[in-house]
Amino acid sequence: MSAAWPASAFWDFSLELYGRPGVEAACLTLQDGHGLDVNLVLLAAWTACAGRPLAPPLARRLRALGDDHQARIMQPLRQARRALKDAEIVGALAPIAADRRRALLALELDLERLEQLQLERLAAAAVADAEIPAASLFAANLEALYPDRELPRAVLGHLAGEFPAGRAGTTCEEQSP
Repeated sequence: MSAAWPASAFWDFSLELYGRPGVEAACLTLQDGHGLDVNLVLLAAWTACAGRPLAPPLARRLRALGDDHQARIMQPLRQARRALKDAEIVGALAPIAADRRRALLALELDLERLEQLQLERLAAAAVADAEIPAASLFAANLEALYPDRELPRAVLGHLAGEFPAGRAGTTCEEQSP
């Protein structure tokens, strides 16, 4: 018997945002082309939509958690799944390999969710400042998380344009980290 996932506003937000046109491609560009953790990108968006800036000390803790999870868990798993996809497996073994690759992808998604739950708990320390527009706060949160990286503004602008609509004064729904 497996344990049930706890409710998560961050996970729900991420699923909604990631499902919007172009968001998956933008996130994968940030991951594969710029070395960013998609969960940290989504966290920057989620906290921005809630009007919560990530102060540098908190951002460093979030980044350390994300970097560790990605390096020790996600990257090896992702490499194995991609290697299995690229392997020349033919005949009767090809469907078995495809099934295993799908199983790895499902495990990868579960482990991404695990990282998000840890990030969400840590991000609860962020204090709201509703005066900052969500798109500006998203950029500031990412800069706090990745002060050592050149962030691709066009990709980030596309993501900010896809934030769920609804909250007065911003482009995001009311979200509570």
